Amino acid sequence: MAYVDIIYEKEDGVAWITVNRPQVYNAIRARTSAEMDDALLDAGRDNSIRVVVISGAGPNAFGAGQDQSFDNPDPRDEVGHTVRDPSFGGQVVPGGSLIRRIPQPVIAMVDGFCIGASHIMAYNCDFTIASDRSIFGQAGPRVGSPAAGHGVAYLASLVGQKKAREIWYLTRQYSAQEALQMGLINAVVPADQLKAEVKKWCEEIKRNSPIIIQMEKIGFNEYGDLIHPEASPFQRYLEGSYSASEESVERRRAFLERRPVDQSKNLPYADTGLGGA
Repeated sequence: MAYVDIIYEKEDGVAWITVNRPQVYNAIRARTSAEMDDALLDAGRDNSIRVVVISGAGPNAFGAGQDQSFDNPDPRDEVGHTVRDPSFGGQVVPGGSLIRRIPQPVIAMVDGFCIGASHIMAYNCDFTIASDRSIFGQAGPRVGSPAAGHGVAYLASLVGQKKAREIWYLTRQYSAQEALQMGLINAVVPADQLKAEVKKWCEEIKRNSPIIIQMEKIGFNEYGDLIHPEASPFQRYLEGSYSASEESVERRRAFLERRPVDQSKNLPYADTGLGGA
């Protein structure tokens, strides 16, 4: 695959994947996700690769989430295949479940904004190392992006149920220090020291047994899957595509047009079989 949206390099046992759309704060479109899948599969099949590092180009953002202006409601790659990942609630999440499935540890190297689907990608990595100017948060309920399922629920394993619900329901944004305190990330360093710090972590990982680390990663993931089944609630309880709904279209438009959302377009709650009192 010819890469347009990412830069993919291998050096000394480390695969470096950089989302290269700085003009839109590295926002994710369908092609971004497809290219990252391709690179992650290549790295995962390469026995010489011991660590994978994901980052964003430029000083402003690791990633601003799904590109709301590009390819909604049903983003597809060049040959028409859907690239939404059902285990991540139907969002276009770069790497999707591949981040969890490849044998190597994956490090998110975050500098700047880390929002929405990009944030899901980062917290599903094995480690997140951030600059002190980084900002973290979710946006799905505000902009009509259909986030649910494992990609959402896994956050509670990192920061606890109360904090995870706050992050998702309120769509607040948090500093790198706040993210460190809540257990969302592993380390915070000055921006000019970020890559050097990530390289130190890579060297520590490379000194240890790759097969044992792989088995440990599988164990962590299997435990997480017992707590958070991968099937999305959108698949179980909602008929049709949320992304094509009147609510989702209105929220995307309001976001792009910088105006308040017309709340009359909201969908009614889904019937989950509550029954009578």
